[in-house]
Amino acid sequence: MNTAEQLDPVIDRLGRVLDRGNLPPPYARCGARLLSLLTRPVQVVVTGFAGSGKTKLLEMMSAHPDVAHAQTVPIFELSYGDTEQALIERADGSVSMARGFLKHCEIPKDAVRVRQELPDPNLIQQDYIEIGLGSTEPERLSALEAVIARADLVIWCSQDFTEEEQWLWSTVPDHIKDHSVLALTKADQLLMRDMLNDNIARLEPIVSDEFLGLFPVATIQGVTAQTGAEHVNDPLWAASGGKSLMQLVSRHIRQGRTADIDQARVFLDRLALKMPQDEEQPSEIQNAPPKPVGAPETHTARAPQSETPPDEGARDESTIGLLSEAVDVLQRHADQMFDALNESEDVDSKKIIDCCNDAIRSVGNLLGSGTGDATTDALQGDLQDGEEMLMLFQLERGEDAAVDAVALVLQLRKELAGKMAGRG
Repeated sequence: MNTAEQLDPVIDRLGRVLDRGNLPPPYARCGARLLSLLTRPVQVVVTGFAGSGKTKLLEMMSAHPDVAHAQTVPIFELSYGDTEQALIERADGSVSMARGFLKHCEIPKDAVRVRQELPDPNLIQQDYIEIGLGSTEPERLSALEAVIARADLVIWCSQDFTEEEQWLWSTVPDHIKDHSVLALTKADQLLMRDMLNDNIARLEPIVSDEFLGLFPVATIQGVTAQTGAEHVNDPLWAASGGKSLMQLVSRHIRQGRTADIDQARVFLDRLALKMPQDEEQPSEIQNAPPKPVGAPETHTARAPQSETPPDEGARDESTIGLLSEAVDVLQRHADQMFDALNESEDVDSKKIIDCCNDAIRSVGNLLGSGTGDATTDALQGDLQDGEEMLMLFQLERGEDAAVDAVALVLQLRKELAGKMAGRG
């Protein structure tokens, strides 16, 4: 079964669960984000300094030569659409649409984003996005934030990956670096100047720590191999370096989609245990003969209730004490994490989610230290569900996932408080 075939049932099931509208907020938001992740194309972002060969690399990867406009814009997107059209967004937020190809359009000087849509099935699974890094340090840092926000996979274009580029790249979070490659563009020109091998040797130690891999690419050769004839010129495509790069990109997209599917399945499975839906009655009950009108009700004999064991009251007090302490533990952790969210502009989502994990583990250890009864045993199961939900949030990352992790801790606190009230 291929990835596309796996997607449909998972998307359908997740959509039906969300449509019911009865999920607690952390679960509802997590489910909505997972559904959005599964239904949007993978975002392949091409970035680098001016003149680094970004546009030509994008055209080579998409097999659409000369699709971009001669005028540079901060963000250029190439995406699937039912018809050939270009969307142009200006600085004031207004968006205009033009039929056909962007290169035939007149682009306003204040355009901040342009999007070329083409009815090409090869574009359904991924968007190609070019984000230039500008010329000043503030512009570059701002553009890099856009790269981080948009990218599922980053391709950094350069010929030598200078110290300035290395410094900029050092500001990128590790989870983005784990899904990024360095493309040495214009590799044919570097080879003619006898610089390619030296650059590769110099950069290999850096790449081993900072990227998935290093790919020398002769983009013009790659474009020619892809589009110069009715069929791909495979020897030229391989020699250009484009084939190796695209194989990695395709493999990464497939693996990412498979991980997204697995993540959604884990979410749905945990949700099914936490909030089981009413099942249809068993067939033997559905097919049972109707009871005659006026027939007396029958009742199953109930065993006589035993008297409350002498130590039951003591066990109740012990359980209530544990629940009260657990509620306080979760509340303290939640307060600390909300303070961290409010005080810092740059949310360290990993740190927040790790703190949530610590809170739940602390409560689990606390409840495990008690004498044990049905209430605490059931809560241990809830805590395990919470830990597995936090694993999903860790995979998502980002501020929204951090906020939902804190909300999950508060949800567990609410459930604990309810159990405590029930025992009181």
